Amino acid sequence: MTPEQIARRYYQLFNDRRFTEAEELVDAQAVFHYLPTRQRLVGRAGYRALAAAWLTAFEDAHLEIRSVRVINEQTVEVDFLGRGTHTGDLVLGDALTIPATGQSAQLPFRERVTVRDALILEVQLDFDVQQMKKKLLE
Repeated sequence: MTPEQIARRYYQLFNDRRFTEAEELVDAQAVFHYLPTRQRLVGRAGYRALAAAWLTAFEDAHLEIRSVRVINEQTVEVDFLGRGTHTGDLVLGDALTIPATGQSAQLPFRERVTVRDALILEVQLDFDVQQMKKKLLE
């Protein structure tokens, strides 16, 4: 599979709540960077922790890919919308905690996904923390 196909499958598996299958797309040494919060998690356990954090905050979370740009043979950049109802506390490391608000939200994200040997090797997630807070705390 190409990096674009792997990225699309990765998001679809999240939406389908098929996390074990999604983990199989992640290299054991993969690094997940959350740029705004400076979080850095590693491997399949890192993927599980991040998925759990989002689903704790948005149990009905759904990701909609808006665009995928091929950066090079190994890397794609994905713009997507995260939709859901903020029913639990959002905790992303020590840098960001937003208590549950009950707000339905649509939040934009950009993720750079690097693939090697058909496995996700690195993910860099970027989002506007201030915009997120504004939408959730309206």
